[in-house]
Formats: sequence, structure tokens, C-alpha cells
Amino acid sequence: MELLNQISAFYAGVPMANLILAPALLTLIAYFCFKKRDELSLHAFRNTAATVIVVGLNLAAAFLFANDISAALQRGFAALHVPTLPADFWDGTPLWLIAILGIIARDFADYWNHRLMHMTWMWPCHAAHHSDTHVNAFTHFRVHFLESLVMSASYIILLSWLQMPAAIPIVFMFAHLHNLYVHMDLPFRHGPFKLLIASPVFHRCHHADVEAAYGKNLAAVIPAWDAMFGTYYSDEACDAPMGALKTGLADTNPFLIYVYPFQEWARLVKSRILAPLRARRHGGTPPSQRRSVSD
Repeated sequence: MELLNQISAFYAGVPMANLILAPALLTLIAYFCFKKRDELSLHAFRNTAATVIVVGLNLAAAFLFANDISAALQRGFAALHVPTLPADFWDGTPLWLIAILGIIARDFADYWNHRLMHMTWMWPCHAAHHSDTHVNAFTHFRVHFLESLVMSASYIILLSWLQMPAAIPIVFMFAHLHNLYVHMDLPFRHGPFKLLIASPVFHRCHHADVEAAYGKNLAAVIPAWDAMFGTYYSDEACDAPMGALKTGLADTNPFLIYVYPFQEWARLVKSRILAPLRARRHGGTPPSQRRSVSD
């Protein structure tokens, strides 16, 4: 698939060192310019180290399975027979306008993907991102390989349908830079534009380890989606603990973070499928089930 190859080539052209240098620079800016002294604390270092190792595990998985996954995605995409807009649909349209429309379309898909990720059976994919108890620019990279796969597949289908290959680098780079920004511990709320573009305060509320915040403030770029679909929580300064320790997620052990999806799915199968089946077979009542952040 040409679009998949373009996306792969785009990311292959970004030096891996930049993935570390950019959040490191933003961390120093937060420390020196905004007096966020905990950015260089031991707690921050341990969480950042775990994030870097998770990234390394993702890269290892990509190295081992990238070709097989790419081939599977292409077969799946072809099997869907998704009709697309005419190839010349955007002819004569300024690239900046195509890029803005691409950002809006991608963010709409991202909102519903994110909402799906906070539901019970998909939460294990997304849990790694919420395991960070020191949310900063590095947190953007704490994403499990399985989540990246699901999200990327949906974007490929969407952007292919929209026939926007020229805008792909702009859309993806904007999303990357904005994601780094909103994970910073900064006091910005964006005033009258708070529903048009997500702020660090808005997204920090999403990472709060309090029940009221679970599954809320899901928009990556445009908080208006949350306001429209009933998942807007708050954009007030959030001083609640970050992460998801209350659900039993590790925050500084990258290997526990990485195997969590498989452990949690095994638990869900046992408690929500096998246990009720056994209970019905014996005429009993299924045991109570532990509530998770995704319920």
C-alpha cells in the first residue's frame, strides 16, 4: 500500500536521537523557565527511564515483526474494499487547507480510538500510557506497541480514504509536536480557545489518578469533541496524583508495563468469560468482578 510506505518512509527519516532530544529539551525548559523543579527529581528520572525502555521494547517488536504486520495491514485494507475519494479531489486546494482538514479528520478518529481504548477490553493496550506517575514530554512516547498498531491502522484507512498523501507529513508532525507539548506540566489553559486546541492543563486532567477523570478529556487536539460527546471533565489546574497506581499498574517497571495487556486480558477472560460459564454450569452465581479504570 503506497500510503503505508509513505508513512514508514517519513518516520524512517526522523533520526531516533531526536525522539529523545526533543522531550529532554522541553523538560529542561520546564525546569529552568517554569521552575518545575520536580522535572529533574529521582521520581521523574525513574519514570523517564521506564519510558525509554518501553520505547526500546517497541522498537525491538517493530524490528522483529514490522514486515509481517505491514503485510497483514495491507491485506486487511485490501480485503475491506474501502471506496476512496477521487484521486484528483483536492486538486487546486492549498496545501495548508488540506493539512488543517487532515488534522481535524485525524483528531476526530483519534477521539473515538481513544474512547475505545478506555473501554474494558481495549484498556490493556492503552494502560502503558497511563502508567506514568510523572507526566511530562517523555510520556508522549510511553505507548504500548499494540496501541500504536491499532491507532496507526485506523489512520491509514482514514487518510487513504481522504486521498491526502501530500498532507501526511504535516499532519503527523503537528500531532507529534502537540503531543509533546500537552504532556508538559505547564499552567496554560488557552483561554477562549480552550475548546479549539488542547492545553497542557486540559490533558493533565486526563492523566489524573482520580475516578472522575477516568475516560474523560479524550481529545488529542480539539477538546470540542469532548464537549460534544459528553466526555469533557475539566480544564482547571489539576493537583491530583498522575498515573494509574490505584488500578495496580506499575509505573517504573518497564517489563511489568509491557506484559500488562496480556496479564489483564488473561484475567478478563478468566473472570468475565470462564467464571460465569462455570457458575452457570453448576447453577451458581458468578463471583464479583474487580472494577478497573476502564469500566
